[in-house]
Amino acid sequence: MNVGEADFGLEISRGVLAKFAMAAIGFAGSVIFARVLGPSGYGTFYVVLTLVHVLDNPVTGWGGACKKRISETGFPTAEALGSGLFGAVLLPLIMLPIVYTFHYFTDIYDLTGLFIPFSTLFTIICFFAVTNRILSARSNFSAAEWSDTLRSLFTTPLQLVFITLGFGTAGMVYGLTLATALTVPYVIYRIHVKPVLPTRESLFSIASYAKYSIPNGFIGTAQSRFDILLLGALLTSSAVGDYQVAMQLTLAGTFIGAVTSKGLMARVSEHWSRNDKSAVVTDVTNSLGYASVLAIPIFFGAAAMPNTLVETIFGSQYTGIGLVLVGLAFFRVLKVQSAQLQSTMAGLDRPDINMRIGIIVLILNVGLGYLLLLKYGILGVVGATIISEVVRYTALAYMIKQYLPDVPLFSQPLRFQLFAGSVMFVLVDHLHTTTGVSWWGDLLILVGLGGLIYFGSLTVISESFRITAKGILSDALNN
Repeated sequence: MNVGEADFGLEISRGVLAKFAMAAIGFAGSVIFARVLGPSGYGTFYVVLTLVHVLDNPVTGWGGACKKRISETGFPTAEALGSGLFGAVLLPLIMLPIVYTFHYFTDIYDLTGLFIPFSTLFTIICFFAVTNRILSARSNFSAAEWSDTLRSLFTTPLQLVFITLGFGTAGMVYGLTLATALTVPYVIYRIHVKPVLPTRESLFSIASYAKYSIPNGFIGTAQSRFDILLLGALLTSSAVGDYQVAMQLTLAGTFIGAVTSKGLMARVSEHWSRNDKSAVVTDVTNSLGYASVLAIPIFFGAAAMPNTLVETIFGSQYTGIGLVLVGLAFFRVLKVQSAQLQSTMAGLDRPDINMRIGIIVLILNVGLGYLLLLKYGILGVVGATIISEVVRYTALAYMIKQYLPDVPLFSQPLRFQLFAGSVMFVLVDHLHTTTGVSWWGDLLILVGLGGLIYFGSLTVISESFRITAKGILSDALNN
């Protein structure tokens, strides 16, 4: 069964459950590691991880091209998988000598004692990234999220073991490396296809899309990780640690949007290749309407008690970054909306548009981020990221309207979510001001009440939310 025939709502719900399971495991580990390693050690790990994710973009872009071709009617999946694995072998052989040379002659990022852990993680991540992208093009695309969950299940205990043995930051890298290596065979198994050598025609077809998806990947990852790269290069690893804990607290807001965008590209591509424009409009409209359903309450919750959230969960060593948390929570709301539009453009076979917009946004983010960092520090970097994302969303929205003028960008479900979030903010802010938070229990009560207020309000005022939730729940119980 191809991705166009899959139950989109059911696969999204399965993927979101996987995201929550992964977050629960990862979040528990992040709290422990952030407290044990402190802002500096914790930040150093994320500098290493960011460099890996930026430099692996040729293979992830190649994997994205394989995914695109698989979603088209008649393309051989076995050849796409073979092509992906070829890229995963070739890239580390090219990139690692370049990275070593750069590291040897410069000191922008201090990888002293971490080059070997970096190299092993980079190599394994290449295999995981390309195979998981291919898996997300299958009808069971939520399995790609569950593979990440399985990896998280392995990662946290393994990192804990390595840190206990005295490896410090390198232990976190080794733990993630081993966990990823254990997960790759599962991903290949879930694809349900044995790789074969691709024909020249298949390679050329994939390459014709990869010439856009690879630079798109570089641009997208460079911008999404630019804050960490800039903070690590011009400030300190501690600043990266502060930034990262704020990102961790807002991560859940991306769950539905991330799962939806992964399946959306393949579904749009499938319907578009069959000239079924109405199906494309329906899928894009639904995705935009509910992609931010978790990001919105997290933003309003963060705005109601920013410093309390950070200090209660991660400790007093991360004090004073409440405004960073609020800014990044708002960025998440924008980002999940932009992600749906990017996936739609990719599915319409216009990766060149994504690339052009991405280049403009990246240049803006780099220049503005550098200038604002010098004046406002970490808050300046966050501000530049928000402004850049507004520009991205505006440009993508304009282009989508040229191809799909019937798609509403600010639909009624989204307006209802903003209203419910506002109600939640007013009540939670009042309760927080009057009662305060002295320990974890108080915080959990406020967060729980906020969730009840938001989803309760949404259930009362939004018929579409009630119908969507009921339909997904019914499909889940019947399957």
